[in-house]
Amino acid sequence: MKKNKYLYLFVVQGNYGYGYGWEDLCQSESWKEAKSDLRSYRENETQYPHRLIKRREPNPDITRI
Repeated sequence: MKKNKYLYLFVVQGNYGYGYGWEDLCQSESWKEAKSDLRSYRENETQYPHRLIKRREPNPDITRI
């Protein structure tokens, strides 16, 4: 199996007010798990907005020449 150069992640973020901006709360490689986490945050922290984003990070298993 070929290794990818990047890891594709789904990140749940929360905005906790002025001066803080969007902070990463948790991340997952599967969309289904990330969507479940987002639903949990929205149910338990209703006073803050939350969002789900996609992020691409370099794969640490790939060695650069």
